Amino acid sequence: MSTTHLLEQLTHISDSLKQTNTLITRLAKLSFQPGSEPLDTTDSNTVRVELAQDIHDSLKQLEEDLELLKQETDDFTSLPNTASALKRRESRTGDKERERARVSAQVTRLSEDLRGSRGRFRSAQLSAKRASESARGKEREVVFASLRAEPEPHNAHTADGGLQGDLFAGRSGKLQQKQKRKDLSQDEQLVGATTDVTAALRRTHNLLSTELSRSRFAQETFDQSTAALADLGEHYTDLESILSNSRNLLGTLLRSQKSDTWYLETAFYLLLVTLVWLFFRRILFGPFVKLPLFLWHLGAFALRWVVLKPLWGLAVLTGVVTTAPAAGGSTGITRSYDTSTRAPLIIQPSAKGGPPTFAMSEREQLEKGGGIPAGAGGAGAKVGKDPEAERRMSAKIGEMHERSERAKRGDEAGEDKGVEGGDKVQRRGDGTVLKERGDVPRNPKKKVFEADVEDEKQRAREREEL
Repeated sequence: MSTTHLLEQLTHISDSLKQTNTLITRLAKLSFQPGSEPLDTTDSNTVRVELAQDIHDSLKQLEEDLELLKQETDDFTSLPNTASALKRRESRTGDKERERARVSAQVTRLSEDLRGSRGRFRSAQLSAKRASESARGKEREVVFASLRAEPEPHNAHTADGGLQGDLFAGRSGKLQQKQKRKDLSQDEQLVGATTDVTAALRRTHNLLSTELSRSRFAQETFDQSTAALADLGEHYTDLESILSNSRNLLGTLLRSQKSDTWYLETAFYLLLVTLVWLFFRRILFGPFVKLPLFLWHLGAFALRWVVLKPLWGLAVLTGVVTTAPAAGGSTGITRSYDTSTRAPLIIQPSAKGGPPTFAMSEREQLEKGGGIPAGAGGAGAKVGKDPEAERRMSAKIGEMHERSERAKRGDEAGEDKGVEGGDKVQRRGDGTVLKERGDVPRNPKKKVFEADVEDEKQRAREREEL
């Protein structure tokens, strides 16, 4: 579909509309002479009816052609997806856009002209109908006048008759009329009256038929106007739906454009950062970062092994710098360095058995953070003390005290023997050399078990419980 074809169709429709307008003008200016229109209103073979029917058919055909042309124009303007390549080619030039705008403007103007022609056609029909009714009325008046007219007497004028003959002729005519009136019977008078009533009824019937035809024409005009208004309402509804769809489409396109713009900007920034990183890593990193670091490490290494190390060795050889440990000064603090080697102290765990088990109530109390009560209020606490267990405990404590006393006496005897025997060194079971304490004070935090004191405390507790 090209603009040339559309313009040809527009020209053809415009020419047809001009011819139809000529016929409408002819119908509006149509005049009728009395007797040219039949008195019977049911006759549809008159010139006026045939001309109106031709104009109506022509306007209807023009409306159909214009509707098809509108559809073709819309298709050509919108250019569907199947003709996307043609659309891209035509959108490259401004002439195509101007042609589309011109075609759309001509179609709109032709629609307005056709609507105006339809209005003029209705006005022409009314004027032609009024002219036809006027001609029929004049014809009826002529007929009624001819029916009312009385027959005039035939006066024979002779060439040799004079004024006397004319006077006698007039008198004789009057006498004849009077004689005829007298000769009319009652039946003939009744027939004449009936004829007059029938003529009056016919006139009334003709008037009623005329008014009925006018009412029918007004009803047809009203029906056509109603149909036109309904069609216009449908067009407005379609236009509103098209506008809403266009609004939704524009919103979707706007959102898509925003998202696409954001994606494109993000991709552009990522590409820019990548290019900057590649430029820095491939071109700037080697000569400006890696090479200075390498030169720095190389210079530091050369300075250390060429200058600092020889100077340090020279200072050590000359005695400026000594590597021996410093002796204690006037502060009286002595540092002793243990150069003896001894076996490592092996420490093994003293706990036996597995983890303790708790009852369900104790577990719930632990989960709540309450803890487990200890002492006399603890779980499974005894009401009273077992005397046998206390006796065994006292016996064990006494035995431990005796062993400690014997150990003390043995240590004193061993020390005496050691002094007498010379430099005999005492060692611990793990091989550690035991040194003399000398003047070093005893550790005040170290607890010493005293049996007498513990016995007194135990007896005091028993007395309190009793």
